[in-house]
Amino acid sequence: FVLFELIKRLKIHPLQYLLVGLALAIFFLLLLSLSEHIAFWQAYLVSAAACIGLQGFYLSGALHSWKRGLGFSTLLTLLYGVLYVLLASENNALLMGSLLLFGILAAIMWITRKVDWYDVGTGLR
Repeated sequence: FVLFELIKRLKIHPLQYLLVGLALAIFFLLLLSLSEHIAFWQAYLVSAAACIGLQGFYLSGALHSWKRGLGFSTLLTLLYGVLYVLLASENNALLMGSLLLFGILAAIMWITRKVDWYDVGTGLR
């Protein structure tokens, strides 16, 4: 979200960050409550689909573009898919998770390598 704000020079209100964060947290609450009644993979699928749909719909309006909302929905789908694979592979979960986090950190560092952090807020005002 922060990278999107920097790259697209679009102001995102802290309340919007909060709402998206709450929607991400609700996923786990839905997953826990649904998995008590149906199979885990079904609960995961329903919870992920509900939260991805909710956030995609909200972000399409908040970011003033259905393409941006669809892009975030696609990234969330990928993220939830990777998390499911990590959960399903009990023996290699730590290794796979560590490599994934390393890759994400490397990508963020590469994307932001030329950002002038002292000049970040001036373009948004």
